[in-house]
Amino acid sequence: MMERSEFIRKVKFVTKFGRVLHAVGSPAHTLESTMQDMCRLFDIKGNIVSLPTAIFSSFSYEDEDITKIHRVEPVGVDLGKLSQVDLVSQEVIQGVISYEEGSQKLDDIMEAADPYSNSIRVLCFLLSASGFMVLFGGTWGDLFASLIIGLLMGCLSLLRPLGVVAQLFEAMVAIIAALVAYLLAKIVPDLNVGIIILSGLIIFLPGLNITLAIAEIATHNLTSGTSRLVGGIMILLKLTFGVFIGSRIASWFHFPSLDLTFSHIPPWFIIITLPLTALMSTVNFKAIRSDAVWVTLAGIFGFCCSKLGSYYLGPELGIFFGGACVGSAANLFARIQNRPSSIFQFPGIILLVPGSIGYRSISFLFEKDVLGGIDTAFTMVTLVLSLVVGIFVGNTLIKPRSSL
Repeated sequence: MMERSEFIRKVKFVTKFGRVLHAVGSPAHTLESTMQDMCRLFDIKGNIVSLPTAIFSSFSYEDEDITKIHRVEPVGVDLGKLSQVDLVSQEVIQGVISYEEGSQKLDDIMEAADPYSNSIRVLCFLLSASGFMVLFGGTWGDLFASLIIGLLMGCLSLLRPLGVVAQLFEAMVAIIAALVAYLLAKIVPDLNVGIIILSGLIIFLPGLNITLAIAEIATHNLTSGTSRLVGGIMILLKLTFGVFIGSRIASWFHFPSLDLTFSHIPPWFIIITLPLTALMSTVNFKAIRSDAVWVTLAGIFGFCCSKLGSYYLGPELGIFFGGACVGSAANLFARIQNRPSSIFQFPGIILLVPGSIGYRSISFLFEKDVLGGIDTAFTMVTLVLSLVVGIFVGNTLIKPRSSL
């Protein structure tokens, strides 16, 4: 029989491990499965429920039940810390370090500073905006304008406020992006304002959140999935509202226009920009520098598989094929490298998530084109479902190393 003191030590470590997993961006189904697996390995009975803002857990010791409720804040994905957390969990399970030492290591991981400097973060926004501009198919003028918007968005991201003002941050950056884009279009009418704004705001779009929400709903985590989905929709609403306000402010200004025309960016140019765009996921997801090669390969692999599938099967099945390939490759990576599959999976699907389609859907609604908005929203849902089912099929083809 396990001593009660030993039981309490295990419970404390499991609950802290869950809070740390939540803090590095693990979705509900992954977090719950991982904590349940750890409970089984520790030979304790536990029940876990994860929500975007709370973790509920209960543990049984003989006739005694211990219930834990932890308030947590939803944050973004941090692949660097996730990798370190996975290593600590393996050391504790194998008995290399004690529960207390593992707990201290988890605290040290969470207190670690951002691995990338402010200049690199700004560069990430700049290259992401220009890279997605090429993917969207713009002109050389659009590319130059997207570089300006991306630079502005990167600088604004460093000034991200706290408290109540932070709740309006997406709307504020959208106002500035739209204002600058429309003012540039007044000077150079040949610019395509829509894709310039979209490429500039691409990092703020909640495409990954919406995809994770659908995955949580598909795995019967209905409360968590619905909450995450509503949160993603609210971000889309704030971004679209900000663009609407920015365009109205720009209409107050009038400038003499320049008679400039630009040629379209040639298709082969994507060979240069795609690796750079995929590499930027290293900064967006805060992966450790040594994983940059894997992150870049994952982005290129997912994009190419999706394009190949779309060419032969159509867009919906193309996304499904891309998701299945990424899911399988991520699990293969996890088994060979003994690392979390998320290191390969998240960067692999980030170029496939249809966040831009959700943005266009809300834009149609703001323009009172209800049918266009509904049609685009349905397209987004279809593509997200195709991607999620594809990832699940990939997990079936090659079994995951663990829940992470």
